[in-house]
Amino acid sequence: MSKVLVVREAFDWLEARPDSAFTEEDLKDLIVYMSKAYPKMDWMEFSYNRIRFINVVGTIRLTRVQIDIIPKLRVDTDEGRTSLLNMLAVCGHVPYRLGTARSSVQVASLDLLTWIASAFCIELDEQLKRGVPADYINIEENSMRLKGRIKIPDHLRMNAADKSRVFCAFDERTTEIPINTTFYKTILVLKRKVQEPRLRRKLQYLSCYFEDFVDTKDFRNLIDKVRFDRQNLRFKPAFQLAKLILSRMSVLHRGSQEECLSFLFEVNTLYETYIGRVLQQMRLGEQTIIRLQHEQVRLLKNEDSGRDNIQLIPDIVLGQQHANGAEVWNAIIDTKWKTMNYQQDDIYQMYAYVTGYRDAKYAVLLYPKTDEVVLNRNWTLAADSLKRILVRSVRIGHLEETRDDLNTLLQEFEIK
Repeated sequence: MSKVLVVREAFDWLEARPDSAFTEEDLKDLIVYMSKAYPKMDWMEFSYNRIRFINVVGTIRLTRVQIDIIPKLRVDTDEGRTSLLNMLAVCGHVPYRLGTARSSVQVASLDLLTWIASAFCIELDEQLKRGVPADYINIEENSMRLKGRIKIPDHLRMNAADKSRVFCAFDERTTEIPINTTFYKTILVLKRKVQEPRLRRKLQYLSCYFEDFVDTKDFRNLIDKVRFDRQNLRFKPAFQLAKLILSRMSVLHRGSQEECLSFLFEVNTLYETYIGRVLQQMRLGEQTIIRLQHEQVRLLKNEDSGRDNIQLIPDIVLGQQHANGAEVWNAIIDTKWKTMNYQQDDIYQMYAYVTGYRDAKYAVLLYPKTDEVVLNRNWTLAADSLKRILVRSVRIGHLEETRDDLNTLLQEFEIK
C-alpha cells in the first residue's frame, strides 16, 4: 500500500532514508518524473539526499509513494490542505466546491488524489445516469445488405463479379468516442492508484458503463480530439477532471505498467487568480469594474521618441465605469505569496502603481494570512497626501472568510 507524505511548500524537506517511507529509490523516481513531466519548471531545491518544493502546490503520485504539497499557512497541515482545495475550486481547476467551513472538515483529512478522484466520480456518475454520450460515425463497407447509400464507383470496382454484395456508406451511432475513451482510461488509472475502499467500489461501478472498451496508450491524442456541443456539454466538468488526472501521466521505467501522475500548480499564479475570482464574484455596485493583469497604463513618456515607456501590469485593478464608457481606476492590488515581510522593492513597486494610475488613491500589497501575528501597515505619499500604500492580509482557508476580508478592504477603498 502506497504511503501519502504531506509536505509544506518552501518549508518542509523530504529526506530519503533507508527503511523509511521515502527512500533513495523514491527520490530517484521523483527526479526522473519531474524532469520528464515538467522539464522547464524549477520547482525543486536540492540538498544532500533531500529535496523540497518551491513555488508549487499539488500532488505527485509515484510508483510507491504519493507526495502532497500544501501551502504553508498554519502549523496544522489540514488547514493548508483545505486552503489549497478551496483555491482550486474557486479558480475552476476542479468543479467541486467545499461549501462552508464546517463541511470542509469532512474532506480535510483526504489526500489530494483521493479528493480529485472523488470529485471525478461524483461528476461522472451524475451525468452517466442520464445516459452515456454517443455520436454518429461514418462507416463504409462491402455489405451483404444495403445500409445507407450506395457508393457507385466503389461498388462497380469491387463487386463487378459478385452480385451478392453492395458497397455502401452509412452513419452508425456509437459510444466508442474520444470523450468516453478518456473517461474509461481515467477510471482504469484511478483503480490502480486510489486506496479508499468506497471510492474503489464506485470506480468499479462506473467502469460497467464502458465494459466493451479497451485500454489505450494514445490517450493524449484522444483528449485533444474531444469537442463539446449542446449534447455532451454536461460532461465537461468530469472531462476537466479526467484531463487534470491524465495530462501529466508518465511511465518512468521501460516495460513497466505502473504510471506516475501529478497535478501541480504554480502557487503565486494560483493565489493571484483566486483573489481575482473572489472579487469578481462579489456583489458590488453596477458601475464597479475589476480587471486582472491590467496592461493599459505606462509609467513614463519618452521625450526623444514621444512613446510611452515602462508598462505597468498590476495583478488587480478596481474602479468605476462612467456612463460615457470612461474607466477610472481607484485602487490597485498586488498579491504576494509569502509571509507578510515586505521588501523595499515591493514599496517601490506600489509607489509606481499608485502614481502611474493618475486617479488611484490606494495601492495594496495583499498577503495570505498565516500563524504569524503581523500588523497592517499604512503610508501616505509625501508628494500627494491623497494617495496611500497599504499592506494587508486575507484568510484563504474558506471562501466565506476570504470574501469577508476583501469586503473589509473594499470598505477602506469606499467601493461598494
